[in-house]
Amino acid sequence: MPHELSWGDVYFSPLLLVLILAVTATWITVIIMNKTRLSRFIAFPSLTFIAIMVFYVVAIDNFYIPF
Repeated sequence: MPHELSWGDVYFSPLLLVLILAVTATWITVIIMNKTRLSRFIAFPSLTFIAIMVFYVVAIDNFYIPF
């Protein structure tokens, strides 16, 4: 279980990597939802983006990179 990630001589929190992966996965999900026209059923797109991102943060934290 990593406590910190290192890149050269700089140490990063694992939460930073989890957030980057979650935002990337959320963007991909939103692009897919726009192409399949599922986004027309969403009333508040910005809140939906945040909710999907929180879901990915929790999922990545539990299954991939615990922080």
